[in-house]
Amino acid sequence: MNEFTDQIAGYFNQVPMWPLVLLGMGIVFTGIYELFHRKRRAEAADEFRSAILSTLSGLYPEATNWPKSIDTYLCARLPVMQEIIEDFKQNVPQEDLPAYNRDWDNYCHFCRAEVTDDKCTAAEMNPGTEPDPKKTFHALVSKLLSYANY
Repeated sequence: MNEFTDQIAGYFNQVPMWPLVLLGMGIVFTGIYELFHRKRRAEAADEFRSAILSTLSGLYPEATNWPKSIDTYLCARLPVMQEIIEDFKQNVPQEDLPAYNRDWDNYCHFCRAEVTDDKCTAAEMNPGTEPDPKKTFHALVSKLLSYANY
């Protein structure tokens, strides 16, 4: 065992220390950057989640205040939602961006073409036979919010 420690000590006596110091500094700076990056991502995720929840209050997570003319109501909020989605896009991992964009497109299509007061009424009158727009809406928003899990 003593031979090994002598060999290692001899190595450090002959090798200049500046590469090891430089490597150590690089590791420390990388660790600090990673901590700040994680904190910034966590803050962005919290901001994303709270912005969506405030924009869709009364509709998500529980549909406590489902308005009349829901299609008009949701379409009026699409520009605000678009801004929220675009602001958070930089925090979505690269490999998840196609799914994130697809989920956003599905939400937009739902708001513009699939949800109407007639469909909501039909789903309430015939549960099980008609697809429930409230459940579809909930699923779409849940998919969007799943990208804020850190």
